[in-house]
Amino acid sequence: MKNKHVIRPGVAAIGILAATILGMHACGKREEWPCDEGSVKCLRVVEQSSGIPVQNAMVYLTSKTVNSIPEAGYNLKTDLYGKVEWPCDWAITDVCVEAGDTYWDVCGSGYTLQDDFLSDGYYELRPKAWVKIHLVDTLPLNPELRVVAFSDFNDTYEAEGAVPGGYFAHLGVIGGVNAILRVKRFTNGDDFVSTNLLDVLVHPGDTLDLIFRY
Repeated sequence: MKNKHVIRPGVAAIGILAATILGMHACGKREEWPCDEGSVKCLRVVEQSSGIPVQNAMVYLTSKTVNSIPEAGYNLKTDLYGKVEWPCDWAITDVCVEAGDTYWDVCGSGYTLQDDFLSDGYYELRPKAWVKIHLVDTLPLNPELRVVAFSDFNDTYEAEGAVPGGYFAHLGVIGGVNAILRVKRFTNGDDFVSTNLLDVLVHPGDTLDLIFRY
């Protein structure tokens, strides 16, 4: 199935502006702990797909742990440029960031400063988007076959409504980046039959209507 991707006016301009702002207010190279007294560490919180700074994101920091218990914890909010700073002698070892229901990121155990989410002092939040997938059986020759779609965040085991020949449900994806949906076929006895991979791209906050015929 071929999906149409519409480029919205102003996206290129927003990207250039975001890159300019980030360059003006970028963090220096992250120092290793321990560090010199008086030095600071810096973290920039940006949206993964666009690189736009995220203002007022909550940044949770914890210091080195003893017997799995943090020695100290700190809560900071990002400024207009998505930036926070803290004294290096806080000895922060773990960081987690969240910014409300617009993003998939929710803080629990947090991530270490060496986690993949952090790159050169940047922390990328994953914007929410959705795919309304219609699973349609065009040749119902095998009523024993069951089809379920999956994203990285949920699945269609519980249908939200019926469509002619099938059902529909919403799947969460990361907005603005290519996401993969997995459509799996099972027998009613839960034996796996086959898988299809669907590549989708949805603008942050939007919902893409997608029909999958099997």
